[in-house]
Amino acid sequence: MTTMQPKRPREDDVLECFLYPRFCYSLNPEQVTDEMLVEEIDKYNREVEPFVKDYLWHRDGLTFRPRTKQALQFDSLIEGSSRATDFDLLPHIHILLRFDEDIGDEWFVVFLVMNLTKKYEGLIARMVDSDGEFLLIEAAEELPVWATPETCQNRVFIMNGAVHVVQDKQKICINILNSVYQRSHIFKMSDKVQTVIQKRISIYPEETERRKHKARAYLPEKAAYILRREPRLIASAVRTVCHSDPLERKVCRAMRYFPPEQRVITNVKMTKCLYAMAMHCRYTGDPRTGWNLPPASNPKYNAYLLGIKIACGLEMLMSQAHEQRRRRVKSNESGDNSGAVNEVAWTAFLKRLEASGYFKELLQGSQEREELLRNARSYYEQHISISEANRRNEGSEADSLLEVYNDVQSNDVEMEAKEVCTLSPEDSDGWLNVDPAQLEVMLGQQFGIAGKGGEQPMGLQEKVNAFINQKSGIEGVQFFGDKETEPRNDIEDNGRVDFDPDVFDTALRDILDLVVPGGDGEFDGSSEGSLGGDEEDQGGELDKYMRLLDSQLQQQMISGSNDDSEKGEEVEANLLGSIQEEAGGSGPLGNILGGPVERLKHIKSSETASKETKK
Repeated sequence: MTTMQPKRPREDDVLECFLYPRFCYSLNPEQVTDEMLVEEIDKYNREVEPFVKDYLWHRDGLTFRPRTKQALQFDSLIEGSSRATDFDLLPHIHILLRFDEDIGDEWFVVFLVMNLTKKYEGLIARMVDSDGEFLLIEAAEELPVWATPETCQNRVFIMNGAVHVVQDKQKICINILNSVYQRSHIFKMSDKVQTVIQKRISIYPEETERRKHKARAYLPEKAAYILRREPRLIASAVRTVCHSDPLERKVCRAMRYFPPEQRVITNVKMTKCLYAMAMHCRYTGDPRTGWNLPPASNPKYNAYLLGIKIACGLEMLMSQAHEQRRRRVKSNESGDNSGAVNEVAWTAFLKRLEASGYFKELLQGSQEREELLRNARSYYEQHISISEANRRNEGSEADSLLEVYNDVQSNDVEMEAKEVCTLSPEDSDGWLNVDPAQLEVMLGQQFGIAGKGGEQPMGLQEKVNAFINQKSGIEGVQFFGDKETEPRNDIEDNGRVDFDPDVFDTALRDILDLVVPGGDGEFDGSSEGSLGGDEEDQGGELDKYMRLLDSQLQQQMISGSNDDSEKGEEVEANLLGSIQEEAGGSGPLGNILGGPVERLKHIKSSETASKETKK
């Protein structure tokens, strides 16, 4: 049996998507070519272009990447894995998006992928983030009881804009995709689950405009020009300054690239998430640099402070770009050809290809084998260049900034300064402050805390009581909300389990009516007697023994026999001493005697009273 084991994201706050066009699971995986996937990607890009054209991504943009079976096999071998599952080798289109602090980017991609599955017949998608199957986490309150993290892992698919979950684990991945396509009504989740997820993405595409924020900032002239030319660099600048440490901020003492002497006031467009990050960042610039901040009560204070933070973020990015460039130049001068193929690594790669059966036992020197060898060599060299590009990807934003910075001309800066009087009003940042009443409303809208159907929401104490009063199943108590008191049955569970407390009590008593071995014979201890219950039940050898003990002690008190009395006192003292040490808890003597203990105490008190009377 082959199960689906896609690679999980390697970082936190990462979204990973797998898109399977119809031909990916209807054809033989060997027949799916890179050209077919690229042609499909072109369609997807045209479809999402109106939505992402002016969208400001927090970190990564939306990029579709083709993955054929051969490419996936090569990737697996290059990474050192000689065995790949059937799922790992199924051709698809891949998306990897790092959204970091702005979870809105993740749900925006969910909205786009949902639309693609509606638009293109047969397109099936899988989406997973660092938390796992986050779509089901969003709809956790409406999931059936059988939908656990174990049963749903790698089993959640999107088709025709709806969520499907496959429970059958006996199928290989290509058959699962065909089953979802051919019998979607079986695996489609309930309307309640679909409603929750659709409600989450229903705010798009209007949300793309609501998430924008226009702020006013005093910026160095070059910084203002760069952000006007490349607005997306504002995200890099804000993230850089907010995530920087004191060592990285040392370059901001000199402000070599963006000095504070000549500043202009300008409007800066960013997302609300970036604005909130910038305003809550405690960095205010190095006081030795020459930043002149007005008093905090001045209306322009926030604009000055925001300009300092953005300028320092750009300064750090410029410093990183120059450092990376110096390293590349030094590497080229030293003759370190990191892009060349390492023959030792290539030989090891060939051995893994042989072990995986890539060459299909073809003879050395044959035309087919040489063709496979050329393909492997070409992909290996390409992979090295791609890996190098990926390593430089972190500095791509810095490189873009460096390129724009070098193109800055004096007339451009002057043009920026002339636009001061034409600034439009900045947006209000009142949304940063939320009072308790607004917080309650937001929580009610997000998590459904408010009462349903106009009813008052359940209080905490009421919820606790309702939870305690729930009947527990084999997996514990299932608490289903304010109004719903009975567990929801699965589709296939048409029966109902009734609980009769009287029948249960009778069964429990039958279990407790055990046969306890006695001395010469056996006595029947009833459940009530063994638990210290009804004293009127005089049956059994234990009660006979206690009555005999009572009569003997009474005779000893009447006869006044000192010897017998001393023996009786010794027996009673031992019994009462054991009872006192047990302190009313569970112990050997208490478990055996149960109810008769009180009679022993009564005998002791009677004996004491008799002795006092004789005196």
